[in-house]
Amino acid sequence: MKKTSAYVSVVLVASIALSTPSCKEIGPEINLGKNQNVVSDTTYVESPVATPESKIVLIEEFTGVRCPNCPQGHDIIAGLKTANPGKVVSISFHPINSLGAPYPFSVQDFRSQKSQSLFDYLGQIGLQPAAGIDRKLFGGESKILLDKNKWTTYNNQELSATTPVNILLDKSYDSTNRELTIIVELHYTAPVSEQNKLTVAITESDIVTAQLDGSIIDTNYNHKDVMRDIISDTQGDVLTATLEPGRVIRKVYKKILDALWKPEKMHIVAYVHEFQNSKIVYQVKEINVK
Repeated sequence: MKKTSAYVSVVLVASIALSTPSCKEIGPEINLGKNQNVVSDTTYVESPVATPESKIVLIEEFTGVRCPNCPQGHDIIAGLKTANPGKVVSISFHPINSLGAPYPFSVQDFRSQKSQSLFDYLGQIGLQPAAGIDRKLFGGESKILLDKNKWTTYNNQELSATTPVNILLDKSYDSTNRELTIIVELHYTAPVSEQNKLTVAITESDIVTAQLDGSIIDTNYNHKDVMRDIISDTQGDVLTATLEPGRVIRKVYKKILDALWKPEKMHIVAYVHEFQNSKIVYQVKEINVK
């Protein structure tokens, strides 16, 4: 498997905050030195406060090419997205274990240490496929990651949830040098007492390679929403500002895409979540890379 480029940076765009007439406060530049991929970000308070947007559900699925039941999980997620257009976003993570080991004839190895790290962080349940629905620990459950038979019930429950933060996501892509610029703006519409993190990932779909489906190896299986990289820290970048109504946090990321990846098949996924007393995801957004 070809290693992905480590070139990631963030550009501060303070001039926008300085020139925005609705701003009543402009915070100082914050240097998040803990994450070497993040240089800086900027924050301010806007007035009036933005109108809350509708909730979108995040499904984080842990799967593997040698997992015989994983295609059933893929079908469940595809069905949920079809039934709820624009309301469900999914990421397919491939941990480093025997169920993810590529076949000798596989085109690619999808496994990554970042996928494994999140699998451990969210709490393995000893089987795959497993998925978290908004990273919520639902009543009666002992784990965030769930068996596929529970995904539909909890996904549909989360569709009616509300969110205290709007996510505006934009990008530009330079095909000459394969540089992707990602712009994330978080607009808080309600006060939040828990500290939050922002996770930014990129995924790719329509990757055709081997997958065990029951007892048959399908050598032309179409893999969807495969996690290619997490641009933020794997567990998210900490948001240090006071999360009050009107708070805006803006980050700009830059990433050189690996030569193996197909930008026209890729997506950017950004999500805001807790990480101390719970891991619940408040909101998620997804846009095309190209």
